[in-house]
Amino acid sequence: AIPDDGGDDTAAIQAALDAYPNGSRIIYLPPGLYLIRDTLKWPEAESGGDGQARTILQGAGETLSILSLPDGTAGYGDAGQPKALLWTGSAPARRFRNAVRDLTIAVGARNNGAIAMQFNATNQGTIRNVTLRAVEGSGKVGLDLGHCDEIGPLLVRGLTVEGFEIGISTKWPVNSNTFEYVTLRQQRRLGWWNYHQMIFVRRLISENRVPSLYNEKDSWGTVTLLDSHLHSYRAERGAPAILNQRQMYLRKVDLLGYERAVDNDDRGREKGDLVSPGVVVEDTSHKNLRSLFREISDGTFATAGEVVHLPVKETPAVPWGDPAKDWASLLDFGADPMGANDASEALQMAIDSGARNLYLPGGVNFLFGHSVEIRGPVQRIIGLEGRFTTEGTPLWRLVDGKHPQNLPDAPVVIIERLGNEGVGPEIRVRHESARTLVLSSATGFTVEGAGKGDLFLDDVSGHLDRLGSGQSAWCRQLSSGREGRKCQNAGGNLWILGFHAEKTGTLIETTAGGITEVNGVFLDSNSGWKEGESAFSVADATLNLFGVNERNFNRQPVTLWVRERQGAETRELAEIPWVFLGK
Repeated sequence: AIPDDGGDDTAAIQAALDAYPNGSRIIYLPPGLYLIRDTLKWPEAESGGDGQARTILQGAGETLSILSLPDGTAGYGDAGQPKALLWTGSAPARRFRNAVRDLTIAVGARNNGAIAMQFNATNQGTIRNVTLRAVEGSGKVGLDLGHCDEIGPLLVRGLTVEGFEIGISTKWPVNSNTFEYVTLRQQRRLGWWNYHQMIFVRRLISENRVPSLYNEKDSWGTVTLLDSHLHSYRAERGAPAILNQRQMYLRKVDLLGYERAVDNDDRGREKGDLVSPGVVVEDTSHKNLRSLFREISDGTFATAGEVVHLPVKETPAVPWGDPAKDWASLLDFGADPMGANDASEALQMAIDSGARNLYLPGGVNFLFGHSVEIRGPVQRIIGLEGRFTTEGTPLWRLVDGKHPQNLPDAPVVIIERLGNEGVGPEIRVRHESARTLVLSSATGFTVEGAGKGDLFLDDVSGHLDRLGSGQSAWCRQLSSGREGRKCQNAGGNLWILGFHAEKTGTLIETTAGGITEVNGVFLDSNSGWKEGESAFSVADATLNLFGVNERNFNRQPVTLWVRERQGAETRELAEIPWVFLGK
């Protein structure tokens, strides 16, 4: 592929994608403009169910690497027969660890059927720092997350959609999608169209004359929307900021410039505003609030008493540094890339070398079987999408002040872009430090908080085994698929945006004065729920849930949602709570 030469780059980029099916590889686009005239597709694998996975399309920067559909490209002109520029896979839900990062997709004129991206990922997968742009009057859909069923759970973070008939489309009843920092501008029909999907959204900015968000009726579609700004200048006559026909929860949402803020038209009933234009402090569409130790007479927040929300911290950025000076490969310290020998000793040597960024090359498979201390100036352990296996019970401990040469500790440490192959147990990461730990775009980790430093989990398929007293954690798109308890908050502050769980077992246990706030829950309980087992457990602590959803197709749904004990008294809630308020 040669950027900026005016030639068609479709075949060259497709050849790069096809070279590593299901390969945990990064297909990198250096800076420049690449002309695309047909759909770029994630590669198939020898086993059809394992294809369209573990593929990452990576640009050099959101404004630097551009995939461009030229004006009037054949096959993209008919809005009735839409066609994608980028397609990352269909059902079933096995599209693990897919990602698109740091690039722009630009749609030229007279391409009314163009869909910029049809994305699919499962359990852990992400779109980060991406712009989808169509010239005025062109483009069908910017981001299509409704082209098939079983999309998600996944994280979209840092997305801008400019133009198109519809900015974002989310559809079908599994497996939930989490969004943060999304901007929609100048759509012709709808900013966002949701049907049947559970979407958990924070920091949505919409600048549109048309409705910013449509949550369609005759579906299970639910919306949790936080800290957002939906603004219009010269809005279409009668257009609401939000047309909602299902469940919706709003908190700190500006709705300005529209004649009507929220048209809560449920299944064709008489129309009526949920709120007047202005700022929604906190509200829910169907007055479906539940509590075991509060009196809520009419199901509204006005009579529910004070609801204390946890403060939200942004995930800290870790500097990339100079690759020539600050980076080191695990291979340089004798690690076996074939996974026959334990790489734990090599990892410890790399950590103690003084390098700030350690990388595990892609296309290899490292074995970890022993304990490692993360200490000193190392600030990043990055997998470059690499894979690992384990034996025994490997433990990675984040500790303070233990570097053998007394080198200072990095204030923030990130472990990112690593995935296991399902061989052996997960790597246990124990946060024993006063520093900050970030785990991002990773699978196969169990995290235990045993220190005082902050903890961030972004786009993680794994488990928060324990959050200790006085510790705080912020999680964006946390997915857990194990039997038994998924998360434990034993006296800390736990904030979650988008929590997905499978199989039986308590989703979150909160004890010892801890405070847990979950903004968006999707439980796929198809393994059959055990009688008497609670989905959430609370003991002398506080649990607040906003936007709770269950999908069950074997007629064995959850029969006990919350078991809460305060002092000597225990109370239980059997019905599904759309919003649940703790003590």
